[in-house]
Amino acid sequence: MAEKLNFTDEELIAKFRLGGQDFEDASMYVFHAFKGFIPTIKQKLHLSQLDLQDAYADALVKLIRKIKDGSFRAESKISSYFYTIYYNTCVDVSRKNTSNKNKATEELFEYDARERDLIQMIDNKDEAKQIVNLINDMGEVCKRILLDWAYYGYSMAEIAERSNLSNAESARSMKYKCLKKLREILSKKMHSL
Repeated sequence: MAEKLNFTDEELIAKFRLGGQDFEDASMYVFHAFKGFIPTIKQKLHLSQLDLQDAYADALVKLIRKIKDGSFRAESKISSYFYTIYYNTCVDVSRKNTSNKNKATEELFEYDARERDLIQMIDNKDEAKQIVNLINDMGEVCKRILLDWAYYGYSMAEIAERSNLSNAESARSMKYKCLKKLREILSKKMHSL
C-alpha cells in the first residue's frame, strides 16, 4: 500500500468501489485508522479482547459491503458510520454471549450458487479459520488467486498480472481449479466428521 496517512471519505468510497489495488489500499487504511474504537467499546461493553477483535473484523466487512452496494449514503462521516456498525456488532456479540438466539443470515443474490456457497462458508467465522488454513495449505498460487478474487475484488486481468499468469483466461482457469480443489478438500473434511 502506498503510504498515505489520510484519505477523504470520497476517496475511500471511490477506492472501495474500484476494487483491485485501490480496494486493498482502502481496506488496509480503514483497518488501521479505526482501531482506536476498540478500547472505547471495551470500556462500554466489557467484552473480551477476542470478541472485540472478531466484532471489529465483522464491522469492517459490513462497512465495506455497505459502501460497495451504495447503501452508505454519506450522510455522516465514514468513521462515525463505522463506529455505529461496530458498536451494534459488539452489542450483538454481547447478547449472543448471554442468550441462545439465532442470528439472521444475509442472502447473497449477486453470485451464482457455487460462489454463494463459498462466500457463505467464508462469512461463517467458525468455519472461516478452517478455510483460511485450508487455503494456506493449497499453496501460494491458489491462496493469492482466491483471496484476490473473493476478498479484494481484483479483475481476472489484474489477478493474471499479480500471479504472473499469461492472461485473464489463465487466471479464470486457475481460479476454477483452485475452487474445485478447495471444494474437494472441504467435501472430504465433511465426510470424515
